[in-house]
Order: sequence, then C-alpha cells, then structure tokens
Amino acid sequence: MKFRKWGRVRITLTSLSTERAADKLARAGISVYSLKREGKNRLAFEVARKDCEKVFAILRGSCYNIEEVRERGLAFAYKKCLAHVGLLAGTLLFALCVCCFQSRVLRIEVVGSGAYYEREVLALLSEEGIKPLSAFPRSLPSLTAEILSFPGVGFCEMRFSGGVLTVEVEVGEDRSRPTPVPLLSPGSGRVEELTVLRGTPCVKVGDEVEKGQTVAEPFAYYGEEKRPVVVIALVRVSYPVSAEYPGTEEEARAQALLDFGEDSLLQFTAAEGGISVTGKAFVSASLNLE
Repeated sequence: MKFRKWGRVRITLTSLSTERAADKLARAGISVYSLKREGKNRLAFEVARKDCEKVFAILRGSCYNIEEVRERGLAFAYKKCLAHVGLLAGTLLFALCVCCFQSRVLRIEVVGSGAYYEREVLALLSEEGIKPLSAFPRSLPSLTAEILSFPGVGFCEMRFSGGVLTVEVEVGEDRSRPTPVPLLSPGSGRVEELTVLRGTPCVKVGDEVEKGQTVAEPFAYYGEEKRPVVVIALVRVSYPVSAEYPGTEEEARAQALLDFGEDSLLQFTAAEGGISVTGKAFVSASLNLE
C-alpha cells in the first residue's frame, strides 16, 4: 500500500498485548493520537499519514492483527473527493452559475395598466443594451424618466430580483393607447426646431417645409426591423411676415401680436397707408408632449 505524506490514518489492531503497541511506537518516535481501547484485546489509534510505513514495519512480525486502516482528516476528505469528483464538479459549476447569473437579466416583464407599451419599453431597454443575459442596468433613473414621457404614463418603477427585471407602467384611467400617427408641419416655412423622442424624423433643422408635410413618421428601426411606434415629437416652423395696418404704430403693434404671436420677430415702419410690418413669425405643433 502506498501512503501519501499528509493527513492521518486510523488503525485498529487486535492482540493479547495491545498495550505494548503504543510503547513500541513511542520509542520509535512516532506520535500516536486518539488512543482508545475498544475491547479487552482491541486498540484503536491514529498516526500521521507519513508514519504509516514505519508503523507497519514495527508491528510486522509481532503478534498483532491489524483489522482496519481508515483515512482520517484531510486524507479522508481527499479520498472522498476523488470518489465523488463528478458530483463536486457539478456542485462547483452550479455555484459558479449562481454567482454569475444573479447579476444578469434572465427575463424582462412589463406589467401594469400601461403594459400595452411593452413593445416600446423593450425597444427602449434594447437601445440601452438591456436584454436577456445582459448585466443588471445601472441607469434606471434615466430609463424611468424616458418611460414617463410616454403619452398618458403617470407612474413607472423598475425592480430587479432573481434575474427578473420587472417594469411596472401605470397610465391614467381616462387614457387609452394613442394611435400611431405622423407629426405634420403646422405651416409653410423653415424648420427652426425639431425634437423627436419617439418616431423617425423626415426633415432637419433648416429645411424648408410645406404646411401639412410629414416631419416625423410613426415608426422606428430596431436593428433591421421596422416597428410602428407612438410619435412623441415637437416642431417649430418660421415663416416670413409682410403686412400693413392702418392707424398708429401702437395700434399696428397690438394687432400684429394678435395675428402673429408674441414670439414673432417684427419690424414696424411708416407707410403711405399706415404701418408696414415685416419680419418672421412662428408656428408650432406637437404630438404626445404635454
């Protein structure tokens, strides 16, 4: 039998003079542990694994009957590990999987009265790189703010537990799901401002547009897939002003503000028939922005 150099071994021997066995081992400088008499002629003890060969050499030739040799301590654990290496490997793999996946998103659920926004919510999360097997999102406040910008949404909360990311979306009782429709230009002129939170812009700032022209379409591309979405957008268009008002300049200013709005940029000059007004005014339109 080949013995390793670490751990302990439990030895049980039977003899008419078992008490002399411990003395022999002690005189040979071998440490004996857990010495216990288990019967009149039966003795059990432990020795260091490295001393096993010496023990057998000393007791060989004497009238001792060694009945049992068992691994103890680290040697016993090592032997058991070798016997169940498959089970240990599976346990270790399971533990590693738990540690790895407990911070991973395994499933995404959209719940609440606004669950009909599931497609938009999943698309938003996908844009941020949040999908099955992705890491737990760290930008929850900004994502929640974007979902709150959806039409009719008054509450949004995200919870992450057990690998499941739950997005709760609640809308007002008097709200129904908006119909995907395009945003149209409210007038003819130059695009001064265009904000598209959801949808696809068709023009850009500085472009000339006609009244009724589509400036944002109700779809978006997610990868190569084209999906309908509810447009959330605003457009502001400027157009030239050229008019003439009778009366004084003060009267012309008051009427021009009523006709073109307080944000218009106008110049007033005296004319033969009254006051000439030139400059530019603005018209705005939006969808699902409150």
